[in-house]
Amino acid sequence: MMHNNLFLNRLLIYTNEGKIAYDETFHKGVNIIRGDNSSGKSTITHFIFFVLGGSFNDFVPEARQCQSVYAEVEMNGAIFTIKRNIKINIKTNKINSQIALNFFWGNLDESLNPPNDKHWQKFEFNTLPNKKSFSNVIFDNLDIPIVKGDSNITFHQILRLLYIDQDSPTSSLFYYEQFDSQLTRETVSDLLLGVYNQKLYDSKKRLDIASKELDNVKSEIKITKQFFSNDFLLNTEHLKNTIKDKQKDIFDIEEKIINIRNKKIEIEYDDKSKLEFQKLSELSINQRSKVLNLEESIKSLTYEIEDSTYFIETLKDKVKALKNSIQTRCFLGTFPLEYCPECLTKISLQENHSSCKLCKENVDESFGVVQARRMEQEISFQINESNILLERNKRNLLETTTKYHSEIIKLQQLQNQVNIALKDVKSFNEEELDKLYTSKGFIDGEILQYRTLLEQAELYEKLLEKKGELESEINKLYSFKIFTENKQRKLKEEVLLQIKKEGIYLLSNDLKRQDEFKNANDFYIDFSNNLVYLTSKNSKLAKEYHKFSASSNFFLKVSGRFAIFLASLSVNGMRYPRFIFADNMEDKGIEVNRAQNLQKILIDRVTQFDSNSYQMIYTTSFISDELRHSPYCVGEFYTIEKPSLKNIKK
Repeated sequence: MMHNNLFLNRLLIYTNEGKIAYDETFHKGVNIIRGDNSSGKSTITHFIFFVLGGSFNDFVPEARQCQSVYAEVEMNGAIFTIKRNIKINIKTNKINSQIALNFFWGNLDESLNPPNDKHWQKFEFNTLPNKKSFSNVIFDNLDIPIVKGDSNITFHQILRLLYIDQDSPTSSLFYYEQFDSQLTRETVSDLLLGVYNQKLYDSKKRLDIASKELDNVKSEIKITKQFFSNDFLLNTEHLKNTIKDKQKDIFDIEEKIINIRNKKIEIEYDDKSKLEFQKLSELSINQRSKVLNLEESIKSLTYEIEDSTYFIETLKDKVKALKNSIQTRCFLGTFPLEYCPECLTKISLQENHSSCKLCKENVDESFGVVQARRMEQEISFQINESNILLERNKRNLLETTTKYHSEIIKLQQLQNQVNIALKDVKSFNEEELDKLYTSKGFIDGEILQYRTLLEQAELYEKLLEKKGELESEINKLYSFKIFTENKQRKLKEEVLLQIKKEGIYLLSNDLKRQDEFKNANDFYIDFSNNLVYLTSKNSKLAKEYHKFSASSNFFLKVSGRFAIFLASLSVNGMRYPRFIFADNMEDKGIEVNRAQNLQKILIDRVTQFDSNSYQMIYTTSFISDELRHSPYCVGEFYTIEKPSLKNIKK
């Protein structure tokens, strides 16, 4: 199974004058931004948070002199560039924290001078009817489900578990927000832990709706049946045969009327009768033409629906093929070639892993993935447009079919009137005809009643059919719900166990400042209640919360956040993107040695994994001599005189 990955390759910030304020390249693995206090380290993490979609507007004055920030990122093998402008509202003097993100499907250098066949795409904060939000685009590229329901999850909410800031209280596991909810935190944690399942959510929602529908259908069946004492009156075949017999009686009466008239005088038509017949004939012809037109419309719409359905399925197959292509490329791209296919000589290993082992030319491994991602976005738009057209045609077909049935009845009625007009004569035995007409009128009334009963019987049969369909659907939904929830529970237990192991590892390797850390045997994260806590070995309570010093509370919180990150390196099923960035590894009065030890144990732990599988970025003022000039460092050592942001007016 392929890991879910997010990497920041480069960060570029421009001032309002168009000068470069910051331009640094980041690498996979550990990245350290170092410098004195008040030298702008936090500002860099604020910009990272902002450009990735975070809702942030509390920039320092120096940052407010910047106009835009660019980030070259890699998400699951696809390299592209994100740009976000910094707009200040003149009235409120606040930065717009929900401004749009612009995407360029290529690296940052290419985005600054785009070729003719590529262009920037703008995506707003909110999802529009015919366009995705920027969170949707990022979710698609990170293979994170888009939550549909009561909790509106944006990528900002995801970043709240990827970013460790200075301003959030140590009691808050998540990046702090004033208006927060348990539902949001639970949904975000389920998404990142890998246990959230949109299909399960939809199934639960549908199960609830279907159960209510079934109750309503059962109630309608019960009420309908109460009005009929005889079960035959709910049998559509019986009612149709009865109506057919009554219509035959009508036909016999009409034939008898014609015979009586024919015995008396010969059939004659005066001018008035002819005009009536002509009028009825014209109406009948026009009505038949209308029916034929509706039949053609029904055929045409049916063909269009079939074509659209096939087209949509074809597009979905293409999307699936693109995803499979990306996974195949990721798998086969790392398959080693040991012998030359021409001479069968063993190929010597090259230090430059980005070049071809045979021709030694540089290889852009991400190009195919980027192309596939861009095609996937375009096909998704086509699917959306095709679905809109398909639903419109289905609605038109339903309306046309309903109208067709109504018009065909009108045609039959007109044709009957034409037939009667043809047989109409002027004179007959009045007494006998009166009896026949009375009988005919009575039978017509009976037919009308039976037709009303037939409508009720057909409705009753449809209700029974609907009841069976709902019961079958509910059984399938319930089985799926039980199966998926069991699968989710097992995965969640595995993830939480690994988080617990990583948390205990970090606490037990802390300096001897907190006995509870050294002796910790349990470590828990409560995502719903937004906290990290320990349980005592001798505690009788299920949860025993400890009160620690400010520095130890900070250490506990940071351990919790990094424990989630570290667990994702071991558990493939997690959707956590193996990316974390922390502002200031020393906070709340933590001493230098303790802060440096925290950095050491984190680096010792992550270096046990492939550095190409994760990215960890953090800022520090307390960097050890060992790390000060190591390859982990990004940029220079910042000071008040030489801050992180350049070309800023004092």
